[in-house]
Formats: sequence, C-alpha cells, structure tokens
Amino acid sequence: MKPILITDKYLELCEHEHNKKEWGVTSHLMADRLLPFLEASGTKEFLDYGAGRGTLKKCKSMAKFDITEYDPAIAKISETPEPNDFVICLDVLEHVEPECLHNVLADLKRVVKKEAYFIISLVPAFGRLRDGRNAHIMLQTDGWWYGTISKYFNIKMFRCYPLKKDAVYPWPKGTYKFGKVDMHLTPLID
Repeated sequence: MKPILITDKYLELCEHEHNKKEWGVTSHLMADRLLPFLEASGTKEFLDYGAGRGTLKKCKSMAKFDITEYDPAIAKISETPEPNDFVICLDVLEHVEPECLHNVLADLKRVVKKEAYFIISLVPAFGRLRDGRNAHIMLQTDGWWYGTISKYFNIKMFRCYPLKKDAVYPWPKGTYKFGKVDMHLTPLID
C-alpha cells in the first residue's frame, strides 16, 4: 500500500489554491540562495519537489539545469517522481498536513540520491485556505525542524534567516525570531 502524502480533502483545498495566481509562485525568489549549492554539486539536473506553478524553472539562472517538477496538487506534474541526484523542496514542508509529514519526509528521502536543499518557512502565511486555516498548516520552530529532518537526512548546513526589518507582519512584534530556515542535506544511510 502506497503511503499517504496528502489526504483527499486537503488535496482538493490545495488544487483550489493552486488555481489562484498568488499560490505557489515564489520559488524563483530563492534561486540565488539555491544556485551556489547546485553549482558546487556539479549537477546538470534536479527535482523540484513541490514545484507549485513552476516559477523556479522559468528563472533565468536555472536555464542551464534540466528540472523535473513534482507537485501532487497540479495534475500535469503530480505523477510520483523518480529519484534524482539533487532534490530541492522550497517553501513546501510548512504546507504539509501534520499526519502526513513523516510520509512526505520518507518520500523525500526516497527521491534524494545524493543531495537536497530545503527552505522552510517558520512564520504564518499571509494567506488563508478556503477552510479558514492559515496556509502554513505545519508551523514549527527552527529547532523542531532540525530534529525532525535529522531523522531522515544528514544536515550539512542549517541557516536561519531573520524577518525583514522593514516589513509589516500580522503578528505582534517579537513573536517570531526567524522567518525561514535553509538546509543543505544528504540522505542518511539505513
């Protein structure tokens, strides 16, 4: 039996959100953080796990790579991906249902042959799902993510990014220390 990576009810919500123009369209903004790791690996291709609307693939700095996209909520790229030497997962894990997180991490481990780069948001999203919940349904601290991810991967680099100083956020000042965490990973050998 195939492990459940997303429930039918949540898949329907995500498909609805992906049909909006503002959902799944920010990965290109993280290309500069990702590019040095891709270049250092020597890879010519990678898997974009949770690709959303594919803005990373459309980014000029990514033109030299053959990018395979996977997203369970977008029909044309929802087929189970094959393993790849390098896998990226940008602003995806905070959207995973808590009861499916370990299945998703196990699937990520399955597809990562050599290296991975994850970016995870540590703060609430500005948007809400159609059911009223914040779009970041798996909101955790940097330490929690470190401990959880380290059960599946060797963490080679772990970097937290502060919130933007000039931005206006919908939560009380001082509530969140960091905005995102980046991780460069290799799979644990069982």
